[in-house]
Amino acid sequence: MSETKSDGSKWTVSALYTYPVKSCQGVSMDSSPVTETGLAYDRKWMIVNAKSGRFVTQRQVPRLALVRVSINAPWLELSAPSMSSVLKLPLRPKDTELGPPTKVRVWYDDVVGRCCGEEASLWLTEFVGRPMRLLYKDPDSRRLISRYAPPADLCQVPVQSAFADVHPFHIVTDVSLNEINRHVPRKLSPANFRPNIVLSAADTAAQPYDEEEWTRIEFEDTQRWSMFVISRTPRCTVPNVDLETGQMSTDGEPMASLRKFRCVDPGNPKFVCFGMQAVPSNIGQIVCVGQSLTVRERGTHSLTEPL
Repeated sequence: MSETKSDGSKWTVSALYTYPVKSCQGVSMDSSPVTETGLAYDRKWMIVNAKSGRFVTQRQVPRLALVRVSINAPWLELSAPSMSSVLKLPLRPKDTELGPPTKVRVWYDDVVGRCCGEEASLWLTEFVGRPMRLLYKDPDSRRLISRYAPPADLCQVPVQSAFADVHPFHIVTDVSLNEINRHVPRKLSPANFRPNIVLSAADTAAQPYDEEEWTRIEFEDTQRWSMFVISRTPRCTVPNVDLETGQMSTDGEPMASLRKFRCVDPGNPKFVCFGMQAVPSNIGQIVCVGQSLTVRERGTHSLTEPL
């Protein structure tokens, strides 16, 4: 981030999504506490290849887009069109319900997870068609994120995440998504880009991609609190997955079209980018649909090192 300047444009939270199981369907929320690792339950579980130990996403298994995830306290429930049973997992598993700690690589970080047991492994193995395991993020370990993190004197808590690719929050705006849809052959929804927070502009004159200049946004609450906007989000091939069929597109869309006009980051212009990574200034507050926020600081972003 570069030096910033104050601003005052207004936006509203129009949708919230948490993704309890990495690369499976998201869960719409009306509100959520802001935790150290994002929205409640976000990416607390992750599927790994039982043989290689590597994490698995829709890049390798597009059919994961068909796995429906429901939060019915005290259970997390997974279901899919081809599966006769519903997999029920405790939202807050006891230590005795988990396997021993094991490290798994998530991009540039070693993250400690714990196996959720044989029933989950068998369910996922049947659905995917090859041996899989389900890991739960070890609650006794932390995955600290130093890349693009704001100064420690600005953030009251160290930046960390669970099994997310990088930072704990991903933000998109409906203004930018509408602009994206003007240039791709098939209409895309927020689900194609897997944001945690979708924002709508209070001002009809708001411009597409305005969020790419934000560095700090302030949420209105009984006590105002901020998020630091860290960087653009580089996109992989997951937006090419048809969310209705669970199949990767055969024509390379929408990424083929996005590559023509969304390779915009000056630090790494080969990346297709859409959406912004963000971290909270502190935790414990509530974010909710309908909440207003103000852009307080602006600047420039450049992916000069890997996320």
